[in-house]
Amino acid sequence: MKIMLHGATNMSNYGDFLFAEFFYHKLKKDGHDVEFYAHPRYGISDYFARYLKVTPDRQNYWERVKQSDCLVFISGGYFVEPRKPGLIAEVKHYERYMKPATYFLRHNKPIYVLGVGAGPFSNKLFSLQARKVLNHATVVTVRDEESKRYCNAFGVQNDVIITSDTALLIGEFLKTIKSNTPRFELDEGRKMLLLHLDSNSEVKAKIQEVIVPAIRCFLDYNRDYSLYIAADGVKENALYAEYQKMLSDYQPRILVYDDPWVLTRQIERADLIVTTKLHMGIVGSALGSSVVSFPFVPQKTKRFYKQIGEPDRCIPLTDINQDMVLEMLEKYKDSRIQLPEELIAKARMNLELLPRN
Repeated sequence: MKIMLHGATNMSNYGDFLFAEFFYHKLKKDGHDVEFYAHPRYGISDYFARYLKVTPDRQNYWERVKQSDCLVFISGGYFVEPRKPGLIAEVKHYERYMKPATYFLRHNKPIYVLGVGAGPFSNKLFSLQARKVLNHATVVTVRDEESKRYCNAFGVQNDVIITSDTALLIGEFLKTIKSNTPRFELDEGRKMLLLHLDSNSEVKAKIQEVIVPAIRCFLDYNRDYSLYIAADGVKENALYAEYQKMLSDYQPRILVYDDPWVLTRQIERADLIVTTKLHMGIVGSALGSSVVSFPFVPQKTKRFYKQIGEPDRCIPLTDINQDMVLEMLEKYKDSRIQLPEELIAKARMNLELLPRN
């Protein structure tokens, strides 16, 4: 079967790359002819193509859509309305995610939607098309209960199955498919505090104002920790330098993001992770690190920590102060996360429900 994959694949985001590789690998292993949606602007990026070792046909991308037997929406948090208000943002969101589905709907070809975060749905252009896709789909799985409630409230009549985030399979991939990725080593006897940098100017200002002073205090109290700083997407060197300067007294080691599996090994080694994003925390949780999360866009992140039974590890960035951050660092520094096997099994369903030959 000739299968087209689509999702949030047009940048360099770490979590979305993991989804792309998990789905691509599974379908190739099962003998399918697989490629990614290759729209020049909204399709697979050069970054994804390089690390997945694929060659997208951007010039003939719509012909490739028409030649496909099936469309698979891979996991990701993109079955939601755009963050920015206004018609322009809505049109771009529609073009980025829903456009390729129009052909499959028109010609009654199968669509699979697997492990997505969905809702809220309140705008027209994107949301109405998303509902058509969800009702047409052969299989729909969502990564949390809230996503299913949004779907039901918006009139999705299809059976919506609750699974969990596909990134929870990261440990299985490290042990098997990516076992040759070298482990990340620290100086003997040291622990690793991993600070996840964020390039958003508002988030960066809050990190500098509240999180950085708390980390300083924590490192003063806990001399057995070394500080590392990492990103979850390709960033300018100047951004790394900004964070290094914020904490220069503590000689932070900068982990420049390039290969996603190298980052995975770094996360695997972390004892304590401080993050404002979703998937650095999800992977850290799946690999048994301790995570504290201060999301700027809290809705989907809070869903995850609630799902794993750790809601107190996640406080919206806008609600925190220095004392709260320090208290959380001290509270969770020796409290590694252990995920229920049930959640891992649910994540596995997102791949097991893929089309078969």
